[in-house]
Amino acid sequence: MRRLLLLVLLGCVACSAFAGGIIKRRNVEVPNTFGLFVASFGTEGSGDNNFYVTGEITTDGTYLYIVDQYNHRIKKHLASDLSFVASFGTFGSGDNNFSYPFGITSDGTYLYIVDQDNRRIKKHLASDLSFVASFGTFGSGNNNFYSPAGISTDGTYLYITDQNNHRIKKHLASDLSFVASFGTEGSGDNNFYVPEGITTDGTYLYITDYFNRRIKKHLASDLSFVASFGTIGSGDNNFLSPEGITTDGTYLYIADASNSRIKKHLASDLSFVASFGTFGSGDNNFSYPTGITNDGTYLYITDRNNHRIKKHWK
Repeated sequence: MRRLLLLVLLGCVACSAFAGGIIKRRNVEVPNTFGLFVASFGTEGSGDNNFYVTGEITTDGTYLYIVDQYNHRIKKHLASDLSFVASFGTFGSGDNNFSYPFGITSDGTYLYIVDQDNRRIKKHLASDLSFVASFGTFGSGNNNFYSPAGISTDGTYLYITDQNNHRIKKHLASDLSFVASFGTEGSGDNNFYVPEGITTDGTYLYITDYFNRRIKKHLASDLSFVASFGTIGSGDNNFLSPEGITTDGTYLYIADASNSRIKKHLASDLSFVASFGTFGSGDNNFSYPTGITNDGTYLYITDRNNHRIKKHWK
């Protein structure tokens, strides 16, 4: 009787540990699901089920919002099965237009979009994608951008990478107005050389410093430097083209585009943990992954030159 009870108990522990493959139980080996392929969606084109060179991506947990860069539009898809819901935008410089949009983030109510070639930030409703406001013109002043790229929000502020001004900028999410900026061109602690992706955990900012082939950690409060990690290459401690970046509060997930891989690093000290992906068009491949976001369980990645979005286990 005791032996039967023990077997039943062990069976229950094993079931709990392996149902879904991600639940930890003491003394039970749990499979590593990081990077396992779940689904992909999209082909090249301009229809509802197509993309033409994807930019960045964000999620509110239910929907994905994707920048379809060369179609000059933003798209809304279900996170569950990646299927199409809606799209908005055409080429131009008006309220309802975009010119090569790139970065995108959401606070759950609004979308904040980098309209790159119009050198502005746009605010749209997440519900129907309609226009709310915009801010910015070309230049290097407080109210200007020169090739803005990545964008993130903590709900109160927006944090934007201003690529060719080699700086990061802080704006109010409410009215998009300027608050502060930090950085000049270079390779030192206080410099950037074409910063690209940006994300925040509410306390720190994590930035991909594209041509310095590194990731940087700065304080969100005053934008000051904390740490950096990385050099050029294709090894564990290297980057070749760091683009999009997202965090779950413990780890960073980085799209290392020209290495056709996704990298996982500790947010605390920026050290390497794991990576997955090789060049190609299969389930486990990428061709210049660019944007990346997560919902706590899955990673959603824009596979730029394959004109698709991908879903992988986090």
